[in-house]
Amino acid sequence: MRVLCMDCGSEAAWGAMGRCAVCGGILQPDYDDENIQQLRYVQPGRGIDRYRALMPVEFTPLPYLGEGDTPLIRSKRIGPSLGLENLYFKNEGLNPSGAFKDRAGAAVAALALEAGAAGVVSASSGNASSAIAAYCAAARLKCVILMEPGNPPAKLRQTLATGAQVLLVEGIFAHGPEALATFLNEVALRADYYLGFVWAPVNPYILEGIKTIAYEVAGQLGGAPDVVLTPVGGGDMFAAQWRGYNELKRAGVIDKLPRMIGVQSVNAPPLYEAVHQQLRTVATLPYAKSKISGINVPFTGDHALAAVHHSGGTAVTVADEAAYAMQKRIATEEGIWIEPAGAAPITALADLLQRGLIQPHEKILCVMSGAGFKDANLAAEDAGRIGQQPTIPFDVDAVSKMLTEP
Repeated sequence: MRVLCMDCGSEAAWGAMGRCAVCGGILQPDYDDENIQQLRYVQPGRGIDRYRALMPVEFTPLPYLGEGDTPLIRSKRIGPSLGLENLYFKNEGLNPSGAFKDRAGAAVAALALEAGAAGVVSASSGNASSAIAAYCAAARLKCVILMEPGNPPAKLRQTLATGAQVLLVEGIFAHGPEALATFLNEVALRADYYLGFVWAPVNPYILEGIKTIAYEVAGQLGGAPDVVLTPVGGGDMFAAQWRGYNELKRAGVIDKLPRMIGVQSVNAPPLYEAVHQQLRTVATLPYAKSKISGINVPFTGDHALAAVHHSGGTAVTVADEAAYAMQKRIATEEGIWIEPAGAAPITALADLLQRGLIQPHEKILCVMSGAGFKDANLAAEDAGRIGQQPTIPFDVDAVSKMLTEP
């Protein structure tokens, strides 16, 4: 395994953190042909550890809590209502802590163990914190999470329940990516902890766990989809899947690559702005004011922009209110309760179809990033109202009467 810059191709030392010292590009692991060819065969083992030949750990197994092998579900109602013949959902909410970040959490724990660290320090808006805390607990590692105040309570409770120390840092994501990277590196150095921040420009190894989504989809679908839509915040899930599909094509497992479409909130659209202004890099926005916690960030990595360009894809935005409405529709029409960020890709479908950016016959994959309990506003008012209702007697007539009333 080598570590190469995705921009200039320069090789960095194994384990190097941050950006390329030559050009400032994003670093990424590179595997030899023998390792890549292992994708052609079903590997033994559990979870994402069975892909360890294409992971940045040499001796340490990835701790297993049941991550990976999430279902690929064909849309029963929403797809047909839009005229989409082959709409699929990859439900990452069924990972152990309820989000795709469990794939990253497993990688973080293995990387920390291999580095000989006593613990892990990370910053998170929620999903990464609960995932990393869980996998650190499984690996007997200490865990410190730096979190922005005001995150969804469910994500905070999860993180605390598995033993992490949580420190609320005002405006931790508001100072820009460079200041954040410097800050986190210094904290990790002083604590002698592994820096497990899930963003490739800071730690180029963690998204290797996330790319396994693409491996699984290709196996479940019998090839690559035509189009992949994912919610985009920092961009790791988006870029990681593109990386996974490229490795599958290099191995000869798939014969074509999908178009990658990133979906952001109209209130936090750094990737969208870069794509539509034809910028060479993603600029940090002076704001991020989305209600959708999972994608409410002012900066996206250039690796996501590269995935858009190299795949012939694009980036789009959706209104927060529309994503919340779609979250409810997915729950009532498909039976799947997901977080608002996970509903964003499905929210974008109608507009993409109208603009001719997707076609009715294409195999379209929407990645659902996390479970509904992660950001549980859906049905909260209804649940509260039902809790205030008078009880019904243990009487068939009384119950039947309620069933027939509007």
